[in-house]
Amino acid sequence: MAERQTAYLTTIGTVLGGSFVKSEAQMQPSYVKTADGQELSRIHFIAVVVSLDHHEAVLDDGTGKIIARHFENPEFFSSFHLGDIIRIIGRVRAFNEQLYLVPEIAKKITNKHFIALHKLLLQQQHQEFTPAPVSEITEEQHEEVPIDDIQDTAPGPVDRIIAYIKAKDTGEGVLIEEIANEVEHTDKLIKNLLESGDLFEMRPGRVKVLE
Repeated sequence: MAERQTAYLTTIGTVLGGSFVKSEAQMQPSYVKTADGQELSRIHFIAVVVSLDHHEAVLDDGTGKIIARHFENPEFFSSFHLGDIIRIIGRVRAFNEQLYLVPEIAKKITNKHFIALHKLLLQQQHQEFTPAPVSEITEEQHEEVPIDDIQDTAPGPVDRIIAYIKAKDTGEGVLIEEIANEVEHTDKLIKNLLESGDLFEMRPGRVKVLE
């Protein structure tokens, strides 16, 4: 099976300044093509929560604002509050030409040195922030929040579907009826995942995770 896609460090402004490209090919994810030619499908950034509902939040990182929506887990943002600074990882999607983020994992950030490190790395890549002095940031602070090890939120039905397919897929995909025995509302969720490009149907009734 394919390795998990890298979550690219970026800014909201970089994403919003790009153009969304919906993949028409199997095994190829949709992505945002940025002004400098990067192709970003799975991203991560730090931002402030400026508007909040349990399943939706507006995030602002100083370069722009983007809506993060988790359609299948209505409690995804329930542990956060207005004004929280969070690190979030997710996939870029578009609806009616508006870009939004489908979040995968998120964590509140409180260590100012970690925030400074994040800004430093962005400055090195995008020249969008004033860098913090490197001497303020230790190796321990750098490793404070591993990119793919943020597990503050409980997995929703979509997460369970994807995890089940990854666990059972030996190369030929997994039968939808088999998934339905493990996760509720499978047909509706699979339809949404097919439309968003997270899954593709190898042949009728058999699906595979698109990574």
